[in-house]
Amino acid sequence: MDRRRHERVSWLDNDLRTRRRALLRSRWKDLTVVLVALAASAFGMSLTMHQSPVLLGLVLGLYLGATAVSSVVFMSVVDGSFHPRLGRLVERSVGTDLRRVPGVYGVISDVSFEHVNVDHVVLTPHGCLAVEVKSSFSRRQDFAQVPDLAGKVAQTRDGAQRVQRLLRSRGVDLPVRPVLLFTGLGAPFMPPVVQHDDVTITGFTDPATWVEGAAGASLDLDTARRAADELLAYREQRTEYERARPARRVGKPQPSSGAPLRSNG
Repeated sequence: MDRRRHERVSWLDNDLRTRRRALLRSRWKDLTVVLVALAASAFGMSLTMHQSPVLLGLVLGLYLGATAVSSVVFMSVVDGSFHPRLGRLVERSVGTDLRRVPGVYGVISDVSFEHVNVDHVVLTPHGCLAVEVKSSFSRRQDFAQVPDLAGKVAQTRDGAQRVQRLLRSRGVDLPVRPVLLFTGLGAPFMPPVVQHDDVTITGFTDPATWVEGAAGASLDLDTARRAADELLAYREQRTEYERARPARRVGKPQPSSGAPLRSNG
C-alpha cells in the first residue's frame, strides 16, 4: 500500500496543513519581507561574481539550496509542526527496524482511528503487539520524571484495545499487547524493560531485544496473515473515508466514528 497516500489524508497531516495555512494567512507580510530580503542578497551576490559564471552558479546553487532547507525548517518551527514532523520520521525509522527483526511475520504501520493512530502493529510468532512510539530530543532524565507518563501509558493501552476490537469485529479474535517505546536523544534513563500493569515499556533501540518478551500467546502464520489482511483492508478504507470527508462536510451526513469501517463484501 502507498504509505504516503495514506499519510496525506490522515488526521495528523490535516492538522499540520491547517497550522501551515493559518500561519501563511496571519503572517504573509512578514514572510514576504523575508523572501524579498533573500532575493536581494542573492542578486547582490550575483553582481559580485558575474565575471565567473561557474563560481557564480556553484555559489548560488549552494545558497538557494541552503535557503530552501532553512525555510522549510523555519516554517515548521514557527507553525508548531516541527516536532510532529520529526516524530513521524522517527516512527518510520522504528517501523523499518521492526521489519528487520528475524522471525517477525509483518508490521502494519499507522493504523489510524478518529483523531488517534497506532504507530505500528507487529505480528510475531509470539503474539500481536501495538507499539506506541514516543520520541524526545530534550535533556535526558530519569524514567520516574517522564512528563505525563500515566497519559502515555493510557494512550498505548487504548491503541491496543482499539486494534483488538477492530480485529474481533472482522472475525480475527486475537489478543493485542500494548508496548510503549521511548526513543530519541531525550529518551529517559530506565531499565531495559518495565512492566506497567499490562503495558510493556522499553527504551531499547534494537527491537529484537524486547519483541519476543513483550508478546503474549503464540500466533500461527495463518492467523497472522488474516489479521494483516484485515488491517490493510481497514487502512485502505480509512484512507478513502478521509479523502471523502470534505464532500461529506458540504452536506452529507457522517457515519458514527465509533463503529469500525467494514470491508466490502
